[in-house]
This record gives sequence, C-alpha cells and structure tokens, in this order.
Amino acid sequence: MLLSSGTVSHKAVSGRRCLAGVSTVAMLAMAPALWSGEAFAQAASGGTAAVQLDTLSVQGSGAGVGSGSTNDSIVAANSYVVSRSSSGTKTNASLREIPQSISVVTQKQLEDRGAQNLADALAYTAGVYASPQGDDGRFDQLIIRGFDQTIRGVYRDGLRLPLTSFSGFPQEPYGIERIDVLRGPTSGLYGLNDPGGLVNFVSKKPLDVPLREIFGSYGTYNRKQFGFDLSGPANPEKTILYRITGFLRNGGTQADYVDLDRVYIAPAVTFRPSADTSLTLLGNYQKDVSGDKYRLIPQYYTNGSNPLKANLRDRFLGEPDFSRFKSERAMAGYEFSHRFDNEWTVRQNLRYAHASTNYNSIYPTGLNNTASPSLINRSAQTWLEDYGVFTVDTQIQHEHVFDWFKNTALLGIDYSNIQNKSDQRGGPTQSFFDPSFLITGVGPALVGPIDVLNPTYGSAVAPLQRTLLSRLSQEQTGIYAQDQVKFGNGFLFSANARYDWVKTRTDVQNPALDAVRTTLNSIGVPNAIPTNFGVTQNAESYSGRVGLSYLFDNGLTPYVAAARSFNVLPFYIQSSTRSQFVPAVPDTYSIGPAKPEIGETIEGGIKFQPPGSNSTFLLTYFNTKKTNALTFDGTDPLQQAYYQTGEITVNGIEAEATLELAEGFRLLSSLTALNARVTRDIPPFPLPDATGNRPIQVPNIVISNWADYTVQTGLFRGLGFGFGVRYIGDTFGDTANTIRVPDYFLMDASIRYSFDNWRFQVAANNLADKVYVGTCAQLGGYVGCNYGDGRRITGSVTYRW
Repeated sequence: MLLSSGTVSHKAVSGRRCLAGVSTVAMLAMAPALWSGEAFAQAASGGTAAVQLDTLSVQGSGAGVGSGSTNDSIVAANSYVVSRSSSGTKTNASLREIPQSISVVTQKQLEDRGAQNLADALAYTAGVYASPQGDDGRFDQLIIRGFDQTIRGVYRDGLRLPLTSFSGFPQEPYGIERIDVLRGPTSGLYGLNDPGGLVNFVSKKPLDVPLREIFGSYGTYNRKQFGFDLSGPANPEKTILYRITGFLRNGGTQADYVDLDRVYIAPAVTFRPSADTSLTLLGNYQKDVSGDKYRLIPQYYTNGSNPLKANLRDRFLGEPDFSRFKSERAMAGYEFSHRFDNEWTVRQNLRYAHASTNYNSIYPTGLNNTASPSLINRSAQTWLEDYGVFTVDTQIQHEHVFDWFKNTALLGIDYSNIQNKSDQRGGPTQSFFDPSFLITGVGPALVGPIDVLNPTYGSAVAPLQRTLLSRLSQEQTGIYAQDQVKFGNGFLFSANARYDWVKTRTDVQNPALDAVRTTLNSIGVPNAIPTNFGVTQNAESYSGRVGLSYLFDNGLTPYVAAARSFNVLPFYIQSSTRSQFVPAVPDTYSIGPAKPEIGETIEGGIKFQPPGSNSTFLLTYFNTKKTNALTFDGTDPLQQAYYQTGEITVNGIEAEATLELAEGFRLLSSLTALNARVTRDIPPFPLPDATGNRPIQVPNIVISNWADYTVQTGLFRGLGFGFGVRYIGDTFGDTANTIRVPDYFLMDASIRYSFDNWRFQVAANNLADKVYVGTCAQLGGYVGCNYGDGRRITGSVTYRW
C-alpha cells in the first residue's frame, strides 16, 4: 500500500525533503563521535553560566529512597535530558537499558516551548500524533505508532487513567514534572493496552530544597492564566516535605462561544523517616468548563481552493446557551517505598480517580437541501456521566551481583476497577418515540438548522428524552514478573511476563428501542428486539516482552525485542439490522462484549547516550500487528455500532535526537515514518472492504525540529530564543480512504529573558497562522471537518524566590 494518496505538490515534497534533511543532518552530524563520545562530552563538561531562575541548586545529596525524587525533579526542571526512567521497567532503569523505544519530555522542555496542552507537550516527540483538532476541553486524543491510544494509553505516576465515553482525565502540563513516552506494547508490566504504547505523566513531587514560584500570562483568545508552585521541607530534619501546585485559566479558543476555563490544585506531602522509607501522599482537583469545539464544518468549505476556508475556522455550529462541556475530576492516592537492605525493596502505588461529566452537544447531521449548501441540519444530545477508577500496584524488587552477572528481579500484582454510569438524552434515536417516524422516516427536529456562512443563533432546543442509560464495570487483576540480567561485559537480557484476568459487566436500558418494540408489536410487525440488555464477559490472557541489548562503554546500545499486548475494551459492541417492513427503524438489536485485542511487535534499534553528556540519540525500526481491531459501522441505523473483524499492520521508523551541541544550545529533532494498513477486513454490508487502506487519522510521516539557544555570558546573558518547524503528513477520515485531510507545515517560536529571580517569555504556536484542517469525519452521508488551531501567542512573567 502506498504511504499516501492523492496528489502532493512539488512544494510540499520539497519541504518534506528539507525537513527530513535537517533531522537527518542533525543526527548524523554526530556520527564521527559515536565511538569516542568526544563531542558530547565536551558539551557536557564545558563550563556553563547558569541563570539563577532556570537553575535550582541542590544543597547536599543523599542516597536512598528518600532523596531520589528531589534529584530527579531538579534534573527534569533544568535539562532537556534525563538518564533514567521507571516507566520502561518499573525499576528506575537507565534509558539505554530499556529494550524499547522511549522518550522523556522534561519540565524544562515544556517551559521553554510554552506548552499549554498535550498536543503542545508532545509536538516534538517521535511516534506520537496528539490532539489533531487542537485545544479540546473534553479529553486528550493520542495516536502512537499508528494506533489510537486515547482509551488506554494515558497513565499518571505509573497507574492507568482509561477513557470511557466522554469521561477521562486530561492532564494539566503545569502540574507535571516530566512525561515519559513508551512506544510499543506495554502489557507485560501494565496490563490492558493496545500495542502503540503509553504516555506516563509524572506528577510534581515534594522537594527537599525550597521552591517558590508564581506566574501570570495573557494571550490570544483573551486567555488569562495564573499559577503557583510551592515546595520544600516542613521541618529541619527534612523528614517531611510538601508541595502544592495551583493553576487557573480563563479565556476562549479560536471557535466563537467556546471557552477553555480550568481550575487545578494539587497538594502533595512526603514522609521519609529514614533514607530507606518514603511515603508520598498525592492529590489533585481539576474543574474544566468549556464549549463544544468539535464542530464538523462541511468539508467543501475547508478545501484549500475554497476562498471561504480561512473565514470559517472560528465558526460555531452549536447554540451558545446550550452547548457546553463541564467536568470535575479528582484524584487521591499514595506512593510507598521501603528498602529492607541493599537487595530487597518493596513498593506500592495506589490511587482513586473520579470524574463527573455534563456534556451538551449540537452537531451537524446533513444538508438541509441541496439548493442551499451552507444550510445544514443539526441534532442535539446530552450526556451525564459518573466515572470512577481505582488502581493499586504492589511490587517487590531484588537485586544481586553474582560471580559473572548482575540480576534485577521484579515481581508484582496489580488490580484495577472502573465504574461508569452514562445517561444519554436526545440524539438520532429520539425519533423512535414518534410513531410517524416509522412511516415517513423523518422525525421531529430537536433543534433548527444553521447557515454555516451566516449563522443566526437562538434556535430553541426541544425537550430531550432519555434514549440510553448504561452502567459499565470492569475489574482487572494481573500478576507479572520481570528479570534483567547483565552479563558478558556488556550484554543485558531483559524479559517480563504477565497474566491478566478481566471481568466486564454492562447493563443497558434503551427506552428508544423499547418504544420501537412496543410500536412494532402493536401493528403486528415481527421483530427480535429484546426487553433486557446486558452482557458479562470474562477474559484472560498472557502478555510480555523479551529483549537483548549490548551496552558499549561509549554509550552506544544496539537492541532487539519482541513483545505481545492484550486489551479488553471498557465498553460493549452494539449491532442491529433494519426492519424489512419499516426500514426507518431496526427490527433486531443486541449487545455483546468486544473480543480481546491482541498486538505483536518486533523491533530493533540503536540508542546512544554518552556517559556524562546531556545528549541522546535513538533510531528504531518496528513491525506491529493488531488483531480484532475495532471499526465504526456507519451503516447501523442507530449510528452507535462497531464491528470487529479487522487486522491492522504498522511498520515504521522512529528517529529522535536530543542534543546539547554547545553551551546554551539545544536541539530536539524527530522523524516518524509509518506504513500503516488494514491487512484484514470483513465489514458488514454495504461497507467497502478496507483491506490495503490506511487506518483513519494516521499520518504516514511526521517530522519536527526545535532549536533553542540561551546566551550564557555578557550583556545579554539570560536571553533565550527557540524556533521549531513541524510537518504532519496527510491523513484520512474514513476507512475507504476517500476523505483526505491534507498535510501541513507549522512553525513555533519563543523568546525569553531571565534576570535575577524573574523570567519573561513570549511563546507562539503556529507562528505563521497556518489555516489547516486537523480531522474530518463522516456521519451518514455528511462529511465534516475540524480546523486545527491558528496562531496562539502567550506572554508570561514568572517570579521565583
């Protein structure tokens, strides 16, 4: 299958080659130093004139459980590179010792680039395509290695935060110390997940050195932000540490009538009575109030040749007095660690997370009439959801040095329980309550149409009836083991294995279908619509990873690995068929569990992390196959169904470099090239067979480069500049690959000045104000598109003392 479809302009191809050349040159420029590490060592050992605001100095450094967190936090706050991560092995291993592709986005990177959301944070990370429609107050979207990881791929502090329906846990970047991106199957340690990987957000933890920071910012869309971050020891012995982080945002988005307000507060306390014992209590509360930014502008208005394209990216298609998204999210838990001696350590991490969601949406459903292409019909729907996630992970670790090898063994058990209640009203199935719909196929409008070019707001929304009430519970228990063996003066063998037991229970009340069954029975039309809807699934399977690396003394590490993933989706599959006698409604309906999704990956690559340097290099090739892939069924009369007969194969290359080439100069460079295709598909009639096509929303190539320089001496000491360029390849909005979303270039920039305790910064995303489409989707016969974010400029002032 070709990696792209449609016609690509010579200018786009040339631009792609230029960007690829920059990435390749940046990485290959260091090739002569691969065996000596001299270039990196010089950059690391050369004297640096650190600006006071940008650097936290550590007064003393202890060893042991109690002090590692502070040292790791300070590195993440002041450097683009960290050398270790617990996300890949749960043992806080060196990045080069993890036989898997992994990246770390540090707090320093987020600060220098002015990141305000997940898409900003991961924009320069290989293998990741995040939130293509821009700011979205509902949830974070995440595609890793061509697989949609939105449902299962978000973690915080090593514990899962799955998404279900519209309830999830979007992360506030200001509350994050670092972001670990682990690409490839992760089920061997973490359990249920698709084979793309995961993103682990590491919370800001209490420090044993004082930190006092406040900031304020103002920017595009009248967006005002304020935050504070306070930490330090609570007693002279430094056995009790505290941290409290707060953030407040008030302002809009590029879409009219769509705000993006947030309140975030995160207290944390660490108790460490000795160097061997640590208990950290973590909590946070987050309230988001937003509009409905998912708008689906008619595709023909977003085409590059349409002169109205640039005029519609702020267009709002809902109703200002109705459309909204409100959510409250809270988390509380702890991290406990105790080291018995030099060999044995026990850890336990526990958390309960809760989300309440109130979502009112008005969305397009099709043209009102062909003579007026700007007049579109709309429907209205609401969701009230209550969602809870409990997770606990207990581990015991043993380290021992034998005569000819060093062994690190890990044994663990984790348990999670998710509970979700969703109450839906309105939407397309509300027509089922109207007996005339059975004859005409046309139901009463829930809200009036709107003219996309000349919108008039104020249309009344009809009373919305309950159409679906569902309760979902999923319990998962997994046991896992891992062994890391160093032998032969450089070899590292790593293997983990896990077995999961999963029980999923769904109970559904469907008043709309009850009305259909009652009406069909009353007129003598045969049907097979049941009176009770519920399903229970018990699934179990194994997963794991095995890898072999060789650790050269100069920091070069080639590796190979194979891994298997296992996933049970936290929802049910609906299916129905249209009635032969009354085609407007179904005459059968059923729900059933989704089959477990299985992923298999083989990958190999090279990592380069010279000793004592602040630079890393990664080059990886992988091949992944996922079976029982889930696909939306647009032919289902309820417009809520999926089918699951597919197989998706993705092979690709990831290249990433984080370099410090000279004093004050840093470079982030990444390249992701994917060959993603559907390799098996048995769709329901009349959907076309998608075999050979690219999965929806998956770009075939993503390239990014960010260069940053801070003046170290002289009159302009503390003045910094950053500039980035990103290229995102084309994608498709349907399985048939007929709805093409064009590729696009974006530029970002920042300028800052640090003096004494002050930091002044102006950051710009999409500096050239590029008008581009992020996503397109098809609802029935209607094709709509969402614009990506336009230029967003934010000025900020930070004071630290």
